[in-house]
Amino acid sequence: MPSHTSDTVTITVPARSAFLHVVRSVVGTVAAKADLTVDAIEDLRIAVDEACAQLLALHGSGITIRITRTAEGVEVLCTTDGVVPIWPPEGIEHTLAAQVLQGLTDEARWERDGEGPAVRILKRGVAAGAP
Repeated sequence: MPSHTSDTVTITVPARSAFLHVVRSVVGTVAAKADLTVDAIEDLRIAVDEACAQLLALHGSGITIRITRTAEGVEVLCTTDGVVPIWPPEGIEHTLAAQVLQGLTDEARWERDGEGPAVRILKRGVAAGAP
């Protein structure tokens, strides 16, 4: 893949766990097109599932996933329209969810996308120096 290429796929699903299989499938497809290894694809799918699980707890009506294939690998931004006064939650970096995300990805950040809660994760491809 040329270094200047950037492709983005955005999907929105109802904020219910029954729809996370759709998210995992789309993430896996984009990651495969980005030439990630089978193990890296599975790590990314699990990480996105965990990120979405964190957002489901906020009781929004939907979850939007923006998957971007870049020269580095795959970046995923998971957002929800759930309303929460403080995001990210205090101490999030010390939770099991944070450990899972940090162990499966090259970067994991809790942030706000506009006004909504978001989790951004990055999985680098082999060509970008990932193990």
